Amino acid sequence: MREDDAATFFANATSFISNNFTWLYTFTQNAWLGVILYVLLRKKYASIKLGQPDDKPDFSDAVWFILIFTTGLGTGIFYFGVSEPMYYYRSDAGLTDDKTNYLAKIPFMNDDQRATMAMFMTFFHWGLHGWSVYILIALTLSVVTYRLGRPMTIRQAFYPLFGDYVNGLFGDLIDALSIACTTFGLCTSLGLGAASMNATLHRMNKDIAIDSIEIQSVIIWGITALTTMAVISGINRGMVYLALTAFMILSCLVLLLFMQDNTFYLINSFVQYVGTYIQYFILAGFDNDALPVQSYEYASGVNPLWGATGLKSKIETALNDTFADPVEYYESSPNWFMDSWTVFYWAWWITWAPFVGMFIAKISRGRTIRSVILVGMFAPMFLGFFALNVLGSLGIKMQRTAELALKHAPDWRKGVVNCGGLGYLNNEPSSDEAKALADVGYYALSCRKSTDRILDVLEPYKELKTFLQTLVLLGVIVFFVTSSDAGAFVDDIIAANGHANPPVLQKVWWSITQGAVAQSLLSASKTGLSTIQSVSICAALPYTFALNSMCVALFRACDEAIDDPIHMAQRKGFSTSIVDVFENFAGPDGSTESKLMSTRERLRLLVKCIFKPYDVILIAALELFSPRVLTVVSVCASGCYYLWFMCLCISPVSAALTPLAWLFYIIFVVAITSVRYNLRKKWNVIGNPMDDLIVCFFFFPFALAQMQLEVQGHTGRA
Repeated sequence: MREDDAATFFANATSFISNNFTWLYTFTQNAWLGVILYVLLRKKYASIKLGQPDDKPDFSDAVWFILIFTTGLGTGIFYFGVSEPMYYYRSDAGLTDDKTNYLAKIPFMNDDQRATMAMFMTFFHWGLHGWSVYILIALTLSVVTYRLGRPMTIRQAFYPLFGDYVNGLFGDLIDALSIACTTFGLCTSLGLGAASMNATLHRMNKDIAIDSIEIQSVIIWGITALTTMAVISGINRGMVYLALTAFMILSCLVLLLFMQDNTFYLINSFVQYVGTYIQYFILAGFDNDALPVQSYEYASGVNPLWGATGLKSKIETALNDTFADPVEYYESSPNWFMDSWTVFYWAWWITWAPFVGMFIAKISRGRTIRSVILVGMFAPMFLGFFALNVLGSLGIKMQRTAELALKHAPDWRKGVVNCGGLGYLNNEPSSDEAKALADVGYYALSCRKSTDRILDVLEPYKELKTFLQTLVLLGVIVFFVTSSDAGAFVDDIIAANGHANPPVLQKVWWSITQGAVAQSLLSASKTGLSTIQSVSICAALPYTFALNSMCVALFRACDEAIDDPIHMAQRKGFSTSIVDVFENFAGPDGSTESKLMSTRERLRLLVKCIFKPYDVILIAALELFSPRVLTVVSVCASGCYYLWFMCLCISPVSAALTPLAWLFYIIFVVAITSVRYNLRKKWNVIGNPMDDLIVCFFFFPFALAQMQLEVQGHTGRA
């Protein structure tokens, strides 16, 4: 395998996922936030206590909040605190002024408003949409564990949906996916943290090489050793002290900068940017960059869009000419933006969600759902906003200072400035004026490396510079050890099937595994950090579907916890389960006595559902519809199914048959969904039409078999 094979594979996979599933990430992030806000506003849910009436919280309010804040935030605030707003605000136009940054997520008419947009986008990526993912898992696990008496492991979050089937192979797959997400999410943070630490060490000692894979490898294994010691020491000792230390370091850094610089400018900017976030976060939350991404169809090279029909080659062949540049014509946002930023962020939050959410659940016994949402989502978000505001606002101020001092104007509409004109070459000051400006501590941050920017912001404070740099170095170390400690702790518990105190050797194993995976990804190619980010996006896609199911599980768990009469009156499932295939078609106990039919007969039924669905649909629909409606449903559904299969088979001959095939499939799915919905409604089985649609779309043979067995079980007594 060549050195860059891993990078190429994950880059291509990431490009495909981010460009074709952007809608999924943006829609689900908004849906999860909506679920959390709905639970908060419903008094019967918000007042649920996570524990028995006499349970008391294990930690004080302050320690509890600090544990949530430091575990969920990670090292990203040091890596992105200055760099992220700068990416949105100003880029290098290149020596020939051929680069643009037409990023416009909210309206702006001058450079002041562009700076506001840059800070808004930073807040957006670190705001409610991200923290809600943590809280969704935390609440579901807390209710299931503390009110329904289940062990605390990710598989149990799906207990309200699948019952005891979560104890078998199906649950093993969920836990395995959770461990994989946790590992890759932490590896992303570890890679960013290693790069930040390497840059800080180089700034403090020029003899230390920068961007060195060897040094970053040493950092990774040093962090892994600290994490191992912290995991062994447990939550009440190592974890609490680490979290308090991390919180104090970040607080000292931010407050020193806040008081040392223009304090009232920073207060004004904080109030302004929070207000902008409140005004526009819904708009940005549903923005998919649909038209900029569509412009891939006009570009040369590989087209990552699924379903693109060769528009470029067709038109260019007809006109014997190439397409114009859509960025030049329409001043479009860059088509890579969602891939590199928003989708990456949502995937990063998702990959961290299993361990952060489970950790929040672990430390929240005795609290109410309302307090977990307010303290676990809103409070850390606003405190994070304050830190990001201080770092980002000082970065924008420094960039403007450099542009005004060096007298080279930017193109604010394009969001670029010529770094050559500012006297920079290869990310370093090269002209006498730029060097003189750097000597007093001011840099054109858009012309600097991302890892240098937070250190550059500290340069003007000469007396405190070394102390502030030390705070950054210690902050990155302790923040990551805190998060990694929580991740390894949660992986231990998941691997031990919910055991509260796994063996020490197992703790050591999972701690070392995180370091080993980060090291392997970092060393796999010259673009190690990009590879780590790509792996994070790939790992998050399957977990997105799991989190969607968890929303339904949360409502059912809450209803059961409060003995909701409507919920309690419903049957908790059909006579068979969609996931009973994992238990050899037996019940959750795995015993042969619980089987409705033998494995051979069940497999034969599934084959029948695939090749001859008409009979199965007819059996199920006989219980529901009049003869006329029965004929329409069964014939229509079966006919569309066969047409779908036929069109797919001959689609290589004519590409136009592919969308027609999937239209037939959708009609088929809607028909059997209506049958399943009416069966469930007739026999008062818990669920909703969306459940039926998803099951029938992705698992139609199992859904059809389930419906036939349900009808046969009710014959004579329905």
